[in-house]
Amino acid sequence: MWFTENPWPPIVIAGLCALVSFAFWNRDRRNLYFAVGFLLLAATGAIYAVERAIVTEGERLQGDVALMCDQFRRRDPRTLDHFSDTSPEWKEICRTAMGMVEVRDDLRLTDLHTTFTNEKSSATVHFRANATISAMGMTAHHPFRCLLTYQKEGGQWKIVNVERLDPIKGDKMEVMEHR
Repeated sequence: MWFTENPWPPIVIAGLCALVSFAFWNRDRRNLYFAVGFLLLAATGAIYAVERAIVTEGERLQGDVALMCDQFRRRDPRTLDHFSDTSPEWKEICRTAMGMVEVRDDLRLTDLHTTFTNEKSSATVHFRANATISAMGMTAHHPFRCLLTYQKEGGQWKIVNVERLDPIKGDKMEVMEHR
C-alpha cells in the first residue's frame, strides 16, 4: 500500500530539498550537493510515476463512481450492475431515474472522498456532480451531491445505500427530490 493518496506533498518536499541542495552547491561548488540535488529532483519524477502505478482501494472506488456516473449519463443498463442484489430498491430507483432524466455531456465530478469502515469491508464515497439535465420538459444546469455506501461482496464493491445531500447545506434529501 502506498503511503499517501496524494503524490504532491512528497513531491513538493523532495523538490524543496533539491532546491536547498542546489543552493548549497551554488555557494560551495561541492559535487556532493549537486548530486544530492539531482537525485532529489529525479525522486520527484519517480514518486509521481510510482503513485500513478499504484491504485489504492479508495481510488478504485472513486473510479467506480466515475464509471457509474458516465454509464448513467449514457443510459447504459450496466449502471445497475454497480448496485448490490441485496438492495433491489436502489436498482429500481436508478432504472427509473435513467428513464426520466437526460444528462448532457458536460457532466463533471468533484470533491470525491472515500472513507472505509468495518476493517475495510464497507466504505462511503462522497462526491459532487454538476451537469446540464433535462427532465419533465425543463433543461437546466444542476448540482448534485451524494454519499454512496459500498459493501464488499464476493471480492467486488457494490452499492448498498444512497444518500442524496443538499448541494450547499449538506442536509439529507430524498433521492428524487427537486429543489
